[in-house]
Amino acid sequence: MDVSQDVLYGLQLSGKDIVIEDSVYIQLLQGARCSLEKTNLNPTSFIIDKQLQDDEKLSDVHEKKALFGLASFLLECAKQNVTLDEIRAVLEESNFSPKRIQHFLDVYHQHKDSIRRNLARISSFEKAQIVDVNWRLDYNIKNSQSDKVNQLSYLVDLHTLHPGESEIKIVSMTCSLEQLQDLVGKLKDAVRCVEKQVSS
Repeated sequence: MDVSQDVLYGLQLSGKDIVIEDSVYIQLLQGARCSLEKTNLNPTSFIIDKQLQDDEKLSDVHEKKALFGLASFLLECAKQNVTLDEIRAVLEESNFSPKRIQHFLDVYHQHKDSIRRNLARISSFEKAQIVDVNWRLDYNIKNSQSDKVNQLSYLVDLHTLHPGESEIKIVSMTCSLEQLQDLVGKLKDAVRCVEKQVSS
C-alpha cells in the first residue's frame, strides 16, 4: 500500500511512545475516526474536528501531525478496502507497538463500513443537476480593438441544483454559434448513449 510522505511521517510520530503517550494515541485515533464518520464530511478538503484541534491537549505540533497521519491513513485504508494484514505491515514499518497496532486494527475493523458509507455519500456520483437553462443572443458590432466585429455570441445560463441543497446556482458561459452547435451535438450523443444503455 502506497502512503504519502506526510501521512507516513504522521504515522511514524503516532508510533513513537516517547512522542505520543498511549492515552493521547487513543484519543487521537478516536478523534480521527469520529471526524471521518461525520455526516457533514467535506469532500473537497479534509478538516479535523475543530474542537479536537483546539483542545489544549493537542497544542503540540507533533500531536497534530500524528492526528493528520492517523486520520488520513484510516481514510485511505477504508477507501481502498485494505486488508488487516496490509495495514499491519504499514504500521509495523512505522514502528508501532503491537498494542497500538491492535488498537488501530480494532477501530478500523469496527468502523470501516460506516467510513466507507460516508465516502460513498460524498463520492463524485453526486453531481449537480441542471434544472433550467436561459440563453440570450448577443450581436457585437465593434470592440475596443477594432471598428467592426459583427459577431454573434450566445450567453447561456445553466441553473444547477446540488444534492442536499435548496439554493439554485447559476453557471454562465459565452459561446459562438459553432461552439453551441457542438455542445448540443455532444448532449444529444450523451442522451442516445444513456437511452441505449437503459434499453439493453
